[in-house]
Amino acid sequence: MRNFFKITAFLFLIVMFFLSCTSEEEIENIVSEEQKITTELTQKIITTATSLNDYNFFVSNATKSSCDILSITSGYFNNPEGSYSSFVFNDTESLDMWLTQYNDAKLQAFNSTGIEFSDEDFFISYIGNPSGIFSLEKRESMLNYFENCEFNFGNTTDYGLPFSDVSSNCNNNDNALINIFLYNEDGTSIYSFNSLDSVVDSLASYNFQNNTNYGLENVLVSSILYFNGTSEVNLLKTEDLLNYFENCMFSRDATDDDCLNFVYPITVNRFSLQLEEVITTAIENDEDLASAFGTDVGELNIIFPINLLGANGTVLTIENNEALEDALDNSSTYCN
Repeated sequence: MRNFFKITAFLFLIVMFFLSCTSEEEIENIVSEEQKITTELTQKIITTATSLNDYNFFVSNATKSSCDILSITSGYFNNPEGSYSSFVFNDTESLDMWLTQYNDAKLQAFNSTGIEFSDEDFFISYIGNPSGIFSLEKRESMLNYFENCEFNFGNTTDYGLPFSDVSSNCNNNDNALINIFLYNEDGTSIYSFNSLDSVVDSLASYNFQNNTNYGLENVLVSSILYFNGTSEVNLLKTEDLLNYFENCMFSRDATDDDCLNFVYPITVNRFSLQLEEVITTAIENDEDLASAFGTDVGELNIIFPINLLGANGTVLTIENNEALEDALDNSSTYCN
C-alpha cells in the first residue's frame, strides 16, 4: 500500500509537470505569433506617451486647471538650424488670450526672421505675475501651480556652466561671444578670461601673480552672446549653454521632436503564465499606456491595427511592431 501511494504521488507530479510545460508552450506560441515587443520599442512607446513640448505642456495643463492664467509668459522660438526669436506675453487673462498672443508671436517671428517656427520650436523661459517678484521656470513648478494655484519658493533654474563641463572646442567666433569668469569662494567674479583655450594658462598666471590657489572648479562660463543673422540672444541658463557647446550653435536636434501621438483606445493582451490566461485591456490615455509598458512587457502584445496622429495632421495606420518602431524613429517627419 505504501508503494501504491508513492507511485500515485509520483505519477501526479509527472502529470502536473507536463501540464505546466504544455501551458507555458501554448502561451509562448501565442506570444510568438503576435510578435514580442523589444526593450527598445518599449522605451520608444513610453517616450512618445510621456513626451510633451512646451506648447503642449502649457496648453494641456492650463486647459485642465481652474487656476488663473499667469499674466506673463517669457520664452523663445529656436529651431534645429539655430534660428532664434524671443517673445514676452503680457496682460494675459485667459487661455484664449494666451493662444492669440502665441499665434501673434509666431507671426512676428516669421516677419522678423523669415522662419516659420513650429510648436516643437517653442520654449518657455518662465511664467509669472506682473509684480515680477515671483516666476516659475521649471516644469514641476508650473505643474504645481496649475494643480494648487499657489506659488512656491525655490522655483529657480541653474545658471552658468562650470568650465569642466565644456565638452567641445568651441571658442570665441563669429556667431558667439563667450564670457568666462573666475569666481572666489563668495561667488564674486574676480577675473575674466579672453577665450576658452586660454583658461588653463591664464589661471596659472593669475595664481602665481596673486599668490592664490584657485582651480578650474572656480571657473565658470557665465553667459554666451549668440548671434544668428540679425537676431541675438544672451544665453544664461545651464541647459542653454550646454546646448550651445554641443555643436557651437544655439540649436537642437530635430530627431528629438516627438510629433506623433497615439490615438486611443489601444487594446493590449497580457499573457499571464501564473493564471494561464490572456487578459485583454483597453488603454484610454498616455498615462495608462506608459504605466502598462513600464512593467514586464515580455507577455504584453498590442492588438493591431492602431493609429498614430502627426502634428501636421497625418494619420498613420500601424499594422505591426516593426511599422510602429519605424514610425516612432521618424517622428520628426510629422511635425508642422
